[in-house]
Amino acid sequence: MSFHTMKTLIRREFKTSRCIELKTRTKEKQWTVTLSDIPNWPRIKAIAEFRLRTGHDPLAKHLHKLGVYTQPKCPLSNQQEEMEKTHLIQCPALKTMTETQ
Repeated sequence: MSFHTMKTLIRREFKTSRCIELKTRTKEKQWTVTLSDIPNWPRIKAIAEFRLRTGHDPLAKHLHKLGVYTQPKCPLSNQQEEMEKTHLIQCPALKTMTETQ
């Protein structure tokens, strides 16, 4: 058997076993069911939705955890609320921006 054939077989087996392991580990996660049709979405919407659902978003609360921001508060409004996905709906600064568009 050639080196290339062996490499391809090993890679395929690793990918299959890794995929099965990942499905097993994530089947109980809420976002796995919700995002099961994600391949059919427009890419920009799929990325935003996935990041918000998993908590790995570019909002102040997450960036503060990573050490990028000095505080988790919303930089757009004077409110002292943490900027996370629920804040996006309530933020007065964002509300006025979307109403003018």
